[in-house]
Amino acid sequence: MSSAINKENSKMSVDSEREPLLRVRDLKKYFPIHKGILGRHVGDVKAVDGISFDIYPNETLGMVGESGCGKTTAGRTILRLLEPTSGKVYFRDDSIYDLKTEQMRALRRQMQIIFQDPFSSLNPRMTVESIIGEAIEFHGIAKGEERRSIVESLLERVGLQPSYVTRYPHEFSGGQRQRIGIARALALNPDFIVCDEAVSALDVSVQAQVINLLQDLQEEYNLSYLFIAHDLSVVKHISDRIAVMYLGRVVELATTEELFERPLHPYTQALLSAIPTPNPSKKKSRVILKGDVPSPINPPSGCTFHTRCPARFGPCSTVVPRSIEAEPGHFVRCHLYDPEYTTTDPEVWNRLPIPPVDDLPIPKHPDPEPDAGEDATIAKDVEPSETADVEKSAPDEDPKVGAIPAADDTKTGLEGSALQGPADGITPSESAPEE
Repeated sequence: MSSAINKENSKMSVDSEREPLLRVRDLKKYFPIHKGILGRHVGDVKAVDGISFDIYPNETLGMVGESGCGKTTAGRTILRLLEPTSGKVYFRDDSIYDLKTEQMRALRRQMQIIFQDPFSSLNPRMTVESIIGEAIEFHGIAKGEERRSIVESLLERVGLQPSYVTRYPHEFSGGQRQRIGIARALALNPDFIVCDEAVSALDVSVQAQVINLLQDLQEEYNLSYLFIAHDLSVVKHISDRIAVMYLGRVVELATTEELFERPLHPYTQALLSAIPTPNPSKKKSRVILKGDVPSPINPPSGCTFHTRCPARFGPCSTVVPRSIEAEPGHFVRCHLYDPEYTTTDPEVWNRLPIPPVDDLPIPKHPDPEPDAGEDATIAKDVEPSETADVEKSAPDEDPKVGAIPAADDTKTGLEGSALQGPADGITPSESAPEE
């Protein structure tokens, strides 16, 4: 039932004219590198390098990618737990990075986070009542017995006993601790929650329970999620749309159904091939990418994926690709789908992990209108039969830009190391955290 509702929300979020709850525009987060006694600035770790997307009310946007691609940094920078290098984030009509301390403190009631590690994110010296009730009292919602009553109702809502309010974190299992973390995020009745790999540290059975809980809470409280994860099967189950990140940039963004059925970016295609199949007798071709993930300190020029891309061609190593809407609501950052740089060479298209089997609606530049001059007059004087004869006698030309050659039955094999994982502002004192 919840899955069907999510699919309906997905269509609404793309096709309707609803105002987005959260808007991210060209967000960048660089961590400076200092050397020497004087602490000279010698470079930056480009953790997030110009990402843009929207999140709508009651929608879940999944964010996937390899370890170190900038997913967690993006989530924390959006919440202003990290100050951005540049870019804008708007929550409804508020520009988050322009708010003063008191204004930001009030806004935090509407934006919360569920941390990745349920063991280190809870203070071992505090009881469950103190952990969940601290924010309730800080924001002046309730105190004393009223606060305890709210904490008990939150525990019951996430599937824990109200009597657990006097216990400490070490007395709970991993799944129970994550439920406490979810209750803490719900304490202020927020509208938007960043789920930073909220189920990655849990076993499969507990993962299913927590995912179902998050979906039920979303329906009950009309929540919006930014769901960061490695497990593509989990992301497919809970997300309405999915953003694929590579080396600090979003390389593809589409609805869940569209992304899994017709992935366009070579990296997304390789990422999806890493999903294991539950049927051991069914063979699945695994795409093995060449080389290792480049360093975010010195990323490759042009397209950052071109050093590992099997379908790279001319502009890939020199020109930074722009985001192209290859299909309605389906955005991809790849020169193959850019009408200004795309190629009609069948060899390039057939080197894709999943070569196209039909024509894709690649955006084209509008055709210029003919001038009303001599050429136009001559064209009017030519009979249709004569035009047909001229076309037949003309030599063969390359196909038009936007037409994708049909795929061969055989596909070029790829060799190299296995893909890691299942698959855009700064203060001088900050250092690069581990992803």
